[in-house]
Amino acid sequence: MANPDDDEVLANNAIEFITRVDDVDGFLPTYTQESQNANDTTELPIDPTGKYPSTEEYCHPNVTFLVLLPSTEGSGFVFSEKLQKLFLKLDSVCSFEAKCDVPGGHTFYLRAMLVSVVPESQHEPVLRCRNHQATDEGKEFECIKEHVVRCKNEQHEYVGRGTGAFFEDRYAVRVPLGADTVGTKLTLQFTCQNTCFNTGLRKTALVFTLEDEAGHVWGRQIKHIKICTNYRRDMLNEEKAKLVGKVPAVSATRTAPHAGRPRKRRTHDDTAGGPSSGRRPARSQNLSIEQHEVRLVMPSLRMAKRVLDNAIGMISAAVLRVEDEHAKSELMHYVDNIRKERQNLTISNSQCSADSELL
Repeated sequence: MANPDDDEVLANNAIEFITRVDDVDGFLPTYTQESQNANDTTELPIDPTGKYPSTEEYCHPNVTFLVLLPSTEGSGFVFSEKLQKLFLKLDSVCSFEAKCDVPGGHTFYLRAMLVSVVPESQHEPVLRCRNHQATDEGKEFECIKEHVVRCKNEQHEYVGRGTGAFFEDRYAVRVPLGADTVGTKLTLQFTCQNTCFNTGLRKTALVFTLEDEAGHVWGRQIKHIKICTNYRRDMLNEEKAKLVGKVPAVSATRTAPHAGRPRKRRTHDDTAGGPSSGRRPARSQNLSIEQHEVRLVMPSLRMAKRVLDNAIGMISAAVLRVEDEHAKSELMHYVDNIRKERQNLTISNSQCSADSELL
């Protein structure tokens, strides 16, 4: 049997609670799905606009994205498991399988872009040489003559421009993915060789990105590639070079005196805290810009282009070091001007595919 005193206390407490709510003209918040979503902190896809193409693999937590080779060897290409690198013959055709599991409500695309993996050259687009451009016959190739990577899929589009430095402006091929697609095959052809590119651009990779209709990146896969004349020989040479590179430096130094060879000189002291304990870590700088005009006459067009390439690389490195946004913007203005000057240079067909380090 309930105690009358307890009922009275409960009633008084209820009246007091209602009175407090009325005094502050308050109300109890209504819990809804919208309020729950507002409190959630979900990871957004990457917006690559205004940035150099990245060569780091990435996958959004809400998607699955993989790019695979159906075969490690085919007509005109071979994949090295040791190097995790694809070697291809000029004009060879290779297929890639993209497997993806994506959320609904978006239209997704698969983009393939050829880039340099050298950090100092990340600002520089990879373009087809003039010699190989001359092999295209027909007006249908006019708008894609500078594209190294061609697509054999029925539905595809070529994007980008020759002077594009940032992701959205780089030459690439893009194919749409169906609403219920869990995988698609991308068939690509490679129409120029790595030896045709500038020296700083000869280490290349294919960057595959999974994008929505706004261009936001949900996934990124990297495949290192080399386009060459003798793809099997180059693969074996690079595998041997990697194997030799694995020999410990200490062992080579100890055995050198017994072999009658001079002892290798150390480039730095490994002692912790020593004055020569290796390279100094990179640090930010406050750059003082003093404009100077330089006029040079070079013995060849190729050498003239390489001088401009080096200038672009030096200024781009300075952009990465400075903290002041105004200084960064001013430096990028110099880069754009030098890039335009380089674009105005034309290189003769006799030089464009030469592999000489001097010219």
